[in-house]
Amino acid sequence: MNRPRVIVNCAMSVDGKIALPTRKQLRISSDEDIKRMYKLRHESDAVLVGIETILSDNPKLTVKEKYIDNPKQPIRIILDSNCRTPEDALAVNNAAKTIIITSKKCNKKYNDNVEIIECETDDENQIDLNYLLELLYNLKIKNLMVEGGSTIIWSFLNKRLVDDLYLYMAPIIIGGANTPTMADGKGIKDIDELITLEIIEVRKLGPGILFHFKMIK
Repeated sequence: MNRPRVIVNCAMSVDGKIALPTRKQLRISSDEDIKRMYKLRHESDAVLVGIETILSDNPKLTVKEKYIDNPKQPIRIILDSNCRTPEDALAVNNAAKTIIITSKKCNKKYNDNVEIIECETDDENQIDLNYLLELLYNLKIKNLMVEGGSTIIWSFLNKRLVDDLYLYMAPIIIGGANTPTMADGKGIKDIDELITLEIIEVRKLGPGILFHFKMIK
């Protein structure tokens, strides 16, 4: 299958949390990591999130000139099976092109820079990621940055569709049994299903630590 290189980027606490127990977003990355994240976004053809990230965080998914001179804005991709993306969401503004991936017809009216593409679903009635990646590759997207949320990240990892994983660990503890982690979803059922990674680099970045992993297929 022809597909883009998939890069997952995430920031978490020492105990693996990515938000508050209420699921409200908080800043975990340091200034140094934010600059690295924007550079990675600038170098990507597209950045992908799920609808829950849009509804809870309302991100722009663009590159700020504060961090990158003359930034190249990636295509913003939203996985949104039921077309719940608000018409006034920041991720569908005119700052960059946006593609909303749905599993059924969407009747909402967005700006001219927004394209809606219907995609096949898998056995769990979720967007079929293999089909999606081939579709994006045919749209000339060669480097895809996946930023979340935790269910989306889990889906890419579980289907072994990740090439590089960048994980920034901040020296903080959040706690909470039901607090979102980097990879939620259903998890594995048996030890034979463990997702294994190769450590490529570990380095201190600001007050935290940056890990770079490759997936062992």
